[in-house]
Amino acid sequence: MKDISDCLIIGDSSQVAAWLPENCDRISSREFDSSLVGDYRRIFVCFAEQRTFNNDFDFMGVNYDYTLDVINSVLPKCDDVVFYSTAMLWENLERYSITDNFCYNEDNKYLVSKEKITTELKSWPNVMIHYPCNFNSSHRKKGYLFSKLMDACKGTNVATGDLNFNREIVHASYVANKSYCSNSSEIIAPGFLTNIRTYFHDVLSHFSFHSQAISETISEHKNKTDSCHAIVDDYSYDDLLHDTCSDIQNIIDSEILYHD
Repeated sequence: MKDISDCLIIGDSSQVAAWLPENCDRISSREFDSSLVGDYRRIFVCFAEQRTFNNDFDFMGVNYDYTLDVINSVLPKCDDVVFYSTAMLWENLERYSITDNFCYNEDNKYLVSKEKITTELKSWPNVMIHYPCNFNSSHRKKGYLFSKLMDACKGTNVATGDLNFNREIVHASYVANKSYCSNSSEIIAPGFLTNIRTYFHDVLSHFSFHSQAISETISEHKNKTDSCHAIVDDYSYDDLLHDTCSDIQNIIDSEILYHD
């Protein structure tokens, strides 16, 4: 059996891929050709792991049909495959565990597609399913809330919706580290809620900016259940702040070097 370091990442531009060990081989998921893939100890299927809620998108085509085809084609070439589902499949439960039935808003086509492929893969041998909670990093696509936090930390005034809500969130590096060291299907989540407004303000304070850098549109509407994993992990709020601030600082430093 090959060493665990002998790994391949399919989806080289994904958030999780960016934080998996550098010694992993990487390949794009676009126009994927399994005949070009050698033998590996473990293959991480990382593409389509970033949640998005544009219901006009063909989620079944990518998240189900294409993903199943890719996994089926590489299973003979490795000991096991890691597939990323989402803990949001339990978003309507205040405390969830891996043995609970899924409970989510079925109007969300992204989550419908994730449930379908997750249910299918549960019966496949040599496939581990990881269920990360909400995660972000500098590798998150532009246009999402985390990118506004990054802009504010660079001194740009930004406008957001109401940030006074709670979410179970982690940095993408936590997801990658937990996933890489895992040998079974599992939920990857810290088991506590973070107030997003407090989180934004604490990160801004680290970069010596005041909360006034963000203009919120306050709303009285509470649109989601406060949901988190029933098991509390050893990942703390201080770890979340450290990982976030270190990530943003590295981006700021690299941009300074680029412009110099």
